[in-house]
Amino acid sequence: MILTPTQADLNLFAKLSGDANPIHVDPAFAAASGFGRTVAHGAMLTAWLVRAAGIKDAPRSTSAMFPAPAFAGEALEVGFDGEAWQLSRRQDGEVVCRLRIDAQISSEETSFIKHEPKLPLKVGMVRFSETPLARDAMDALQDLQARAAESPLKADIADRLAGQAFMLGQISTLLGMELPGQGTNYLKQETCWLGSVEPGEKLRVEVAITRLRPEKALVDLQTQVRNLRGDVLAQGRALVSARDVKGAF
Repeated sequence: MILTPTQADLNLFAKLSGDANPIHVDPAFAAASGFGRTVAHGAMLTAWLVRAAGIKDAPRSTSAMFPAPAFAGEALEVGFDGEAWQLSRRQDGEVVCRLRIDAQISSEETSFIKHEPKLPLKVGMVRFSETPLARDAMDALQDLQARAAESPLKADIADRLAGQAFMLGQISTLLGMELPGQGTNYLKQETCWLGSVEPGEKLRVEVAITRLRPEKALVDLQTQVRNLRGDVLAQGRALVSARDVKGAF
């Protein structure tokens, strides 16, 4: 299967998730970054691979790595290497997303220390958002995911997968727009899926810095999604590069 993320796809995912990180949607900013042009959202690539895997139920966990950028307009090929699903650039074979589904992942609770997220970055900084998932956004996410599918899913499973894509998008939004901020590049996201989101339900999403590696411009964060009743729906950790975030270190 061949999938090609277009700039229109990136703009749509940015609209649905709120992740308008300029490396995805601003060609001028992206041209001046280390990428040289706009790149696809890691959360969107993950959503595609989950559907391409042909699973019949929503995953209990996902672990995605993004070893190379997926550029807008470049064809990607879906493959499976015996352990993980992957998207590779058709032009040169470079893997841009590698996804393990239902692998063992630690989901330990983290104590979030409240620091104002002002640069430079510090361990313990936290950022959160509260955003509802509208029915039309869920339907649009289903349509986007269905491009990577050969057969339809039951409505409840399609809703759960779209809800997971939305939650990943919300995490990506906080990372790319708030902490570390605009220019952030996703390298890895591990997530335990502990519950589902209903259309119209408001979510509280939090990210917290747990480790900094300034010499490599790397930032480790804990990620968490709750509903407003306090139920944890998703919990995991992210690794990002803040190379293109001005004043990060």
